[in-house]
Amino acid sequence: MSRLPLGPYPGIGYGHLLSTNPGVLVTKHEWLVHPIPVERPERGFEDVRMECPVCGRTFTVRVSSLARARQRQKMLEWAWKVSLAIAVLCLPLMIPAGDGLRWVLYFFLLLGGSLALFMYMRLGLTDGVFIRWPTWTRMRGHMLRWPPGTPRRWQR
Repeated sequence: MSRLPLGPYPGIGYGHLLSTNPGVLVTKHEWLVHPIPVERPERGFEDVRMECPVCGRTFTVRVSSLARARQRQKMLEWAWKVSLAIAVLCLPLMIPAGDGLRWVLYFFLLLGGSLALFMYMRLGLTDGVFIRWPTWTRMRGHMLRWPPGTPRRWQR
């Protein structure tokens, strides 16, 4: 599941990029994370217009209901397990397969493995909150972030 248990308020917040320190191998970003002070709706989702208190930029956040967020978490958990199962099942099938079938199995192995990794990583970010406008590619120094000190999935 995600990093925090789902509750009446979103656990994830939106971050304002304060500084970027380039390094030799790793670039360090410092974020100021603000909570999303919106209660989850009873059913469906609700679009909420918010303003960053640091720079005044406005954006729209979609907050899903508790049931919808849990359903999305279950779907992502199911998807990464099925993708991993496909990748693992392709490995023993490669041994007796001929050359033509082996390339198809390689393709499904890579596809299943990469989809499993992507879905597993996405599961750690799922809290039922999404950026609607501007899109996540045009946030310009803003991002949905977990507050500092939030335990990772393996730390629970």
